[in-house]
This record gives sequence, C-alpha cells and structure tokens, in this order.
Amino acid sequence: MKKLFTQFILLSSLGLVAISSAQTNSVSIKHETGTYAAPQAVKRVVVLEYSFLDTLIALGVKPVGAAIGTQAGDRGAPPYLRSLLSGITEVGSRAAPNLEVMLRLKPDVIVADAFVHKTLEPNLKAIAPAIMFNSRRGSYDDLQSQTLELAKLVGKEGLAKTLLEEQARLIQKAKAFANPKAPSFVAAVATPASLTLHSSESFIGSLLERLGRKNAVKPQGTLTQFEISLEGLIALNPATLALFTASDEKPITEEWAKNPLWQKLEAVKRNRVFVFDRDLWTRSRGPIALKKIVAEAIDSGLLADKK
Repeated sequence: MKKLFTQFILLSSLGLVAISSAQTNSVSIKHETGTYAAPQAVKRVVVLEYSFLDTLIALGVKPVGAAIGTQAGDRGAPPYLRSLLSGITEVGSRAAPNLEVMLRLKPDVIVADAFVHKTLEPNLKAIAPAIMFNSRRGSYDDLQSQTLELAKLVGKEGLAKTLLEEQARLIQKAKAFANPKAPSFVAAVATPASLTLHSSESFIGSLLERLGRKNAVKPQGTLTQFEISLEGLIALNPATLALFTASDEKPITEEWAKNPLWQKLEAVKRNRVFVFDRDLWTRSRGPIALKKIVAEAIDSGLLADKK
C-alpha cells in the first residue's frame, strides 16, 4: 500500500510538472483590439505588413503567407526582402489581401496592421484569430514592442531579446556619428502626387531622433504622418531635409524645385537635402531593414549633417 501511495504521489508530481510546463509554453499577446491566447507557440502565420514579414524572417521563421503582391497600387515587397520570400505564399497586396488564398492556407493566426486592415478585421477573424498591431503608423518603440510580441507568438522570445540588444548597441554606436550641434531636420516621403511629413512619432522620424538628430515635426493630433504643401514646407524652412523617394517615380519635389521658393529653403541653400529609397526607409520597419537604414544614415552624412 505504501508503495502504491508513493507511486501516486510521483505520478501526481509529474502531472503538475507537465501542467507547469504547458503554462510556461503558453502564449498571451496584447494587441490593438484585444488579447490573443493559445496553449503553445503557433506554427502557421499569415502576415499582412512588411514589418511583420521582416521580423519573422529575422527570427528564423517564415510565415506560410504574406501580402507581398503589387495589386491595388501597392509596390510589392521592398527589394531587400524579395530574395528571402522562397516558400512563402503570396496572399494579395497589403491594401487588398486575398481572403480565399488565406483560407486555403489554414493559418493559426493572421497578423495585420491596425491602420490598414481595421475594416477587414471581421473577415480575417472568420479565417483565423487576427492580431492587430500599429505598424504603418507606429513609432520606433512600437515596432520594438511588436518584435517581442511576434517572437512570443512563434516561440522565439529569447532570440528576439538578443536581436533587440544588438539593435540597442548598434544605435548607440551610430549616435557617435551624429553632430550634436546640427539643426533639426524634416523627413518626408515624396511621391508624384504629394509630400508626406514623418513626425517625431512615426517610425523613421523617431528612429532618426534615437540616432541623435532632432525632428522638427510633431504629430498633428493623432496623425504621426501628414501631407504638406510647398508653402507649408517653406513655412517650416528646414535646415536639413530627408526625402524618401522611389527610383521608378518622379517625386513632386522635382517639380517644386523649379519654383523660386524652393531655392529659399535653408536645406537647399546649405546643400543638406538627403534623398533615400522609400521602399527601405518607410515601408519596411523590421530588424533587417533597420540595420540597412542605420548604415545609410551614417554613410550619407545625414547624422553628421554633412555632405
């Protein structure tokens, strides 16, 4: 009888250990529209924004599907990501994800953008649990937090912490190249139709501040990015201007440059107009992209405010 009792205690203890282990491996993620919980890390993920795709690849995990198409006016995946897409099924574009393809992939979860895909949330939830993060309109801190949450989702939290520690060291080293006496900058995406400012709470605007430059543009209410006219830019009169353009587009600033007012910009007079690839600088936002952005910020002279 004593032996049976001892065996019962041992088996009970093992059961408790198993329960404890399951609890340790469980997933609980807070996102913009709720909390996602699961007994273990997920295997099949569909992502609808490039930052999520970049982050998962950096964590050594390939989603089963991603919005990487060029439909609905989207430019498709940024060039640096295109060589990393083998084995990932295209599920339409970010602006118009294909629900039927996602359904066929049978994902455990769909990771979407709270700004772009809010109205699609009910449709996404009909396929799989939808996790909504603020990526497109998020800050550097928002994206850091999302890296950890995505890592929890796929069971790579330890690797994510290592990635973020490496990023922190990289940014600290990059700050050594920044000129502490440099005037504030203005950063903006220039498309053929408009100029969109990126404030101190946008991803790239806040990242450049982390790198040692001061952003002259603050959010307008809840808007971290907003359009501005040539007259509005003249009123700001930035001493340093960082423009994000695409090589296959003619940005509106080329037309503005023909206007005598453009020549009065302090940044133009100082020869401090820096031009970068918007596919990398404003459409990516993941750990892989960040390393490339920091390198270009140093090499271009933007941090030092020198050409």
